[in-house]
Amino acid sequence: MNAPSLAAARDRAAAVKAAARTWRHGLDAMDRMSPAAAARACYQPGGPSLVELEARIKADRAARTRSHRAAA
Repeated sequence: MNAPSLAAARDRAAAVKAAARTWRHGLDAMDRMSPAAAARACYQPGGPSLVELEARIKADRAARTRSHRAAA
């Protein structure tokens, strides 16, 4: 069995890093939106309702704010 080359490992690492950066930018963009706008952006037919999504977003933001304050 051939071991992956160092170049292939570096390429994979770079791809993972780029994907993580893109994900983080998306999360940051969602945090700049109002909860209602973020809920509309996330809504998928057949999934949670807009009201439920907005409540989840508000709860997530409140939890992250509390954990950030506790860590400080």
